[in-house]
Amino acid sequence: MRIQRRHFLQTAAAFSSLTLLGGITNVFGQEPRKPYKIGICDWDLGATGDPKCFALAKELGLDGVEVSYQPEGEFSLSQPKNRELFLAAAKKESVEIASLAMGILNNVPLATAEPTEGWVADCIDAMDTMKVKNVLLAFFGSGDIKDNVESRNKAIEKLKRLAQKAAEKKIILGIESYLNAKEHLEMLEKIGNDAVKIYYDIKNMRTKEYSIYDDMELLLKEKVICQLHCKEYGSRLGQGKIDFTRVRDLVEKYDYQGWLVIESAVDGDWKESQKANGAYLRKTFNP
Repeated sequence: MRIQRRHFLQTAAAFSSLTLLGGITNVFGQEPRKPYKIGICDWDLGATGDPKCFALAKELGLDGVEVSYQPEGEFSLSQPKNRELFLAAAKKESVEIASLAMGILNNVPLATAEPTEGWVADCIDAMDTMKVKNVLLAFFGSGDIKDNVESRNKAIEKLKRLAQKAAEKKIILGIESYLNAKEHLEMLEKIGNDAVKIYYDIKNMRTKEYSIYDDMELLLKEKVICQLHCKEYGSRLGQGKIDFTRVRDLVEKYDYQGWLVIESAVDGDWKESQKANGAYLRKTFNP
């Protein structure tokens, strides 16, 4: 009895030490999952393409910002000096750049506007300099390709060329559009380059009345979602139409390890809303 008890106490102490060191999961050959990082779009901070976005995100208790790439303007990331400015501002506030975003493509479509391919190519250069992995390429508004096959095909041809450059620099171009999961996969197959993936916005997909959790599972299973927008309209996260516990279960099931980026989801004061959104995502995804 004394020998068994001593053995039990020794084993318990060993496992306790491993737990304190964060290594108990390694005993079974598995790495502990890193907490999900939580960011926000700079346009939701009223700081589109402005380095003050990092101080605002820090005030909200968030980990990072999705920064808008703008080809022109005072803080345009087309200028190398501004890339350094953004990096310095992020470092000062200890807030990361979660990704870049080209929302400008909603008004000046990648498919049909002449300068856009050059803009995306320059954005890739900026990302390489700034060590940013993902960029959102928007296909809404004037750039919508959902029911425009001709524009979609033109976008595919441009993305084929841009993907070659992105792949060389290990950068991901994330398509955000109203296409459903099947249409997205067909588009990716035609592009034929893993440097192009899907930036998934589950609220946009619900607006189109898709089977959102099934679609999301299909895309996660295929490992083609590069980043996620956590979004609602007119309500805070967890208080609207999206079941984020189901989203959490899906991303954990398929080992998604990217950012969770807050967009919209305001009810009442915007700062209090975004603080609540960040707290909700931490509680739900990083319990």
